[in-house]
Amino acid sequence: MNLNYSLKEINLASEFIISNSKTNCFLFFGPVGIGKTTLIKELCTDLGVKDLVSSPTFSIINKYKTNNDFIYHMDLFRLEKVDEITDAGIIEYLDKGKKLIIEWPEILLENFNFNCTKINMEIIDEKTRKLHLKNEFF
Repeated sequence: MNLNYSLKEINLASEFIISNSKTNCFLFFGPVGIGKTTLIKELCTDLGVKDLVSSPTFSIINKYKTNNDFIYHMDLFRLEKVDEITDAGIIEYLDKGKKLIIEWPEILLENFNFNCTKINMEIIDEKTRKLHLKNEFF
């Protein structure tokens, strides 16, 4: 499934992800500066997050409160070894069935199988992005 959108239409991109996802795990792919964090902020708002949403580049995992649960936002950009995934407890989060939003998930996908919704972001032009959404079940 694909969707083109502009920054002014970011709410449509978030709604597209929510309505077409069949899993609790959202994996975001795309180059630096494409707008992953901006889209994730909108997605978190639409999922009921009450906290300030920011990129967990240095903390690796941020936890956000919703009305009745939590959403875990992860940035795996700095992880280079499988041991770092297990040491951070990321596999335990996958097993909990909680809502997960993961940026830079390549190292995770290379080493583990789990149900996920892959969101590939592509630059169309300076103002337009394209989302490619795919649900995967293992």
